[in-house]
Amino acid sequence: MSEAQAIAERLQSIRARIDAAHERRGPRQSPAPRLIGVSKRQPLARLAAAYAAGLREFGENYAQELRDKLSDWQPGDVNWHYIGALQTNKLKYLVGKTALIHTVDRPELIAAIDQRAARAQVIQPFLIEVGLAGEQQKPGAPPERVAELLDACAQTEHGAARCVGLMVIPPAAVDPEQSRPWFRELRRLRDSLSAGPLRANVDLRELSMGMSADFEVAIEEGATLVRVGTAIFGER
Repeated sequence: MSEAQAIAERLQSIRARIDAAHERRGPRQSPAPRLIGVSKRQPLARLAAAYAAGLREFGENYAQELRDKLSDWQPGDVNWHYIGALQTNKLKYLVGKTALIHTVDRPELIAAIDQRAARAQVIQPFLIEVGLAGEQQKPGAPPERVAELLDACAQTEHGAARCVGLMVIPPAAVDPEQSRPWFRELRRLRDSLSAGPLRANVDLRELSMGMSADFEVAIEEGATLVRVGTAIFGER
């Protein structure tokens, strides 16, 4: 079996597991979750194989790597996601070039996205990364500060940065069930914030949660976006 065939088979298997988890979640929870293929440090040949098998959402962790991939390979119907640690000096590679930035966790990033998006005459969607577990080594806004970040988004100068949901990376776990409480907590936080006052430039429709080891549990708890890398592309 060729590498491209192996990627296509793995992708088909993951889609079947996503569909089954979505069915377990029940019809009241919609829409169906979208699969993001985490393609960091993967050669373009593997991305092209996944694309040929129908994948259209790709996620990158490193801004310069995303820049290079955009230069070397860019089918017109691909959506790029940025899921890595974020600094303001990296936004030049991301704003107006990505469908979604997943890792915003402080007000200055929101203001910088707004300024750069306004100059480019685009609207840039983003997610707030929430540090539910309070792990100091990981980025993410404390849950009690998320409302403050939503207020910052509502009050941007140009209205060119749009918060469309929340994202979480739970603590590392051996058993996927250990991640379930964190996914459930993110969903409850989103629901609580959505029930609060309406804010300009805010629509918390997305929950980005779940990776190769625990995406099915994440879907059962309400994920709309799951980030799967090695289970699609193989080891780097």
